[in-house]
Parts: sequence; C-alpha cells; structure tokens
Amino acid sequence: MPDCHDIGEYRAPKDRALSDYYWFCLSHVQEYNKAWNFFSGMSMADVEDYINTASVWDRPTRRYDSMAAATEALKQKAWQTYHFTEEAPPKDRTQDKLHQPSRQTPEFEALALLGLEPPVTLKDVKARYKALAKKYHPDHHGPNPDAEELLKRINMAYTILKMAYQKFEQLPETAG
Repeated sequence: MPDCHDIGEYRAPKDRALSDYYWFCLSHVQEYNKAWNFFSGMSMADVEDYINTASVWDRPTRRYDSMAAATEALKQKAWQTYHFTEEAPPKDRTQDKLHQPSRQTPEFEALALLGLEPPVTLKDVKARYKALAKKYHPDHHGPNPDAEELLKRINMAYTILKMAYQKFEQLPETAG
C-alpha cells in the first residue's frame, strides 16, 4: 500500500482465479480482505451455478475401500498401454500448478513467442533470440512487412525477458 513501510508478508487474491496475489502487511491485508468480494461482477445465476459446481464437481474423489489399490494399478496399466511405455505415469501435478506463476504475464508470452518454456536461463534466451533475429532479419527477407513485424515482436520479447532477469538478479537473497 502507498506510504506503508511494513513488510508485506500476507497475501490477498488479485482476482477470482486465485492465481495471482498482492502482498500486504497484516493491517492492510485485513482491510483488503474485508472489502474484497469474490462474486463481484457475477450475475445471481452465475453465483448460484458457481456454488453448485464448486460444492459437487470441483472436488477430487478418492476411493478408500479395499479396491482402491487395484483401481490405481489398473489406471497405471491403462496409461502405460495407451502411451506404449513401461514407465510409471507422471504424478498428479495439480498441487504444483497451484503454486506456479500465472501464465498470463508478459514474461510467459515472451517465452512463448520465442518458443521457449521455463525453466530457462538468460543464456538460453539470448541464443534463441539471436537465432530468430537472424532468421527474420529484413536483410535476409528483403522488404517483407510480416518478417519486419515479427522481428519487432521478437525484439520486444527479448527486452521483456532481459529486464525480468535483471529484476530477478536485484532481488535480495533470502535464507532457506
């Protein structure tokens, strides 16, 4: 909050998706949470639909009877057969996804434009940028407006990622 000098160690949701958060001090997070309305901007029908869906269909179901282990083994074998492999299927990563940053950021869009996926290093970004800049440079394509526009977008993506790495390097190290 402006003019607040306390450490922001409490999170508060930015939007209904609950994928991104603000960080406030205790008094400001309490104030923010009292004023925040999860259902703001939704019609009554949408609110009722959300409540009905969330109370029944959004929750995972697990078996706790004697057949639970057999069911899991069957699911694993089916996955292996479908994917033509003897390897175990990947673990459910829904919990990991809850703690990942939102993919609607300029950084993720820049990575997608460059054809990269995290985790990447600045060295990876530079190498990909150089390859794409060389490929779409007007000297190689002549006066092609599409190639020029794409090169501008590639330059912007590289600038965004470079600035993000600079910000990251300036973060204070935390213990742990």
